[in-house]
Amino acid sequence: MNEESGVSVQLTVLERAVLDVALAPDTGDNESFRAQVAAAIVSVRTQSGVGFMTKLQVPEALSVADRPANDSLPVVIGAHPELPSGAEFVLQVKGGRISTIEAFCYEGMWPQDEVPFRVEVRP
Repeated sequence: MNEESGVSVQLTVLERAVLDVALAPDTGDNESFRAQVAAAIVSVRTQSGVGFMTKLQVPEALSVADRPANDSLPVVIGAHPELPSGAEFVLQVKGGRISTIEAFCYEGMWPQDEVPFRVEVRP
């Protein structure tokens, strides 16, 4: 449920693409994290003008054991025609659950149309 509206909010196409790319390799805990993404709902999404922060709610039963209390997944980078220097997406894990997607661009303002984004894990 979104804290402000009381309505369940789903991931955007871009948020899902970022998570899919970060969790694509069949290694480590990625299978468990993909199950979290399938069950996740957005609790808060905040736009900053130069990016966004999305906080997720993931059922506690899907927590990945033996992860540090505060952790992160691979950093994802994004290319967009309106962002000459691109963007970065940071995926935070707390208590074994994906908790936050933080996105920001290196210069300019965040584009309104996110469809042209192309994302990949930072090499």
